[in-house]
Amino acid sequence: MTVGIRLLYRRYGLRPRDSDFYIEDGNIVLVADSEKDNCAVLFRLHKSILMKHSTVFADMFSMPSPPNVEKYDDVPLVRMAGDDADALRDFMKLLYNPECISTIFNANDFTTKLLGPCKMARKYQVDWIRNMAVECLQNSWPSTVLGWREFAEEENAQVMRAIQGDPDPRWDDPTSPPRVLPEPVSSILLARECDVTAVLPLAFLDLLQRLPEPHPMDQYDEYYKKADLNLLPADDWRRLFRARERMAAWFRYYPSSPPYDLRPCLSGKSCEATVHRIWLKFGNQLGVCGDILRISLEHEMEKMCAACKSRLEAEVGTLQGEFLRELPNFFC
Repeated sequence: MTVGIRLLYRRYGLRPRDSDFYIEDGNIVLVADSEKDNCAVLFRLHKSILMKHSTVFADMFSMPSPPNVEKYDDVPLVRMAGDDADALRDFMKLLYNPECISTIFNANDFTTKLLGPCKMARKYQVDWIRNMAVECLQNSWPSTVLGWREFAEEENAQVMRAIQGDPDPRWDDPTSPPRVLPEPVSSILLARECDVTAVLPLAFLDLLQRLPEPHPMDQYDEYYKKADLNLLPADDWRRLFRARERMAAWFRYYPSSPPYDLRPCLSGKSCEATVHRIWLKFGNQLGVCGDILRISLEHEMEKMCAACKSRLEAEVGTLQGEFLRELPNFFC
C-alpha cells in the first residue's frame, strides 16, 4: 500500500479490503488493524473454513447472531481485537491454500513467515500449524556434536565455494540448495511461541556467534540474512552477555584445562605445542562468541602424529559434548 493511499484511509476513516482475502461469496467479515499501514483491513471469509480448522471459531459462529449485529457489505462483521492484519493474512494463507504449506515450511526463512500464523494458531487453537512449526524447528537445529560438525563442514565448504567462484562440476551440485540454520532471532521467538524450549539455547548460541562480526556467508549468499536484532527483548540481550561470561568460566574450570597431561611424543612432530595452541583457540573463541562446536581443526592436526591426533580428537569430542550438555545452563 502506497503512502498516499494510507493517508487517505486515515483521513477519511476508510478501511481497505484485503487484496487476497476479500472473497465475494464469503459470509463473514473480519476486521484487523495493520500496524505497518496504520489502518484497519477487511477480510471477507467463509465461516465453514474457519470453523473446520478452529474450535474457537466453531464455538463463536455456532451461536446465533443478535438482531443488531454489526454488518459490512450485508454480512456480519467481527472485530479481531489484538490481531495484526499481516498475521491474519498469513494465517489465512495456511487455512485457504494448502498447496502453499510445503513451500512455507521448506523455506529458509520459515521462522519469520510462521511467527505471525503461530501466534494466531495458539489464540484460535489451530494445533496442526503449531505442530508443523515445532517439527520444522526441531529438524532445523542440530542437537548433537556430530550434527554440528557435519553442519560446520558444509558451512565451511559453502564459504570456500562462494570465495572461489564457479563450482567444480565433478564435485559440486549447483542446483542443490545450501543447508543453512534458520535466522536465530525469529527462531527464538518462534520456539517460545511453540514451546520448543530445546531449540532456544541452540538459537542463542548461533546468535552469539553472529554478534561480534558479520557471518562469513552474509556477503556471498542470499540465504544468510542478518538477524533482526530489534526484535530481541532486553532480557535476552542480558542473557547473551551472561552466557558469554559463563562459557569462559566453565572452560577455565574444565577438568582438562589446561590440556590433559601429555606424555612426551617421540614422533619428532610438534604435538604438544599443537594441543596447547588448539586449547588456547577454544578459550579465545569462548571468550568472544562461544564458537567451539563449529571450529575446524583439520589444518592444525595435520602437524600431529597419528596417536596424538587420535587422542586429541577424542578429547575435543568429549569437550564439545560437555559444552553442548551445559548449553541450557549458559543461557538460563
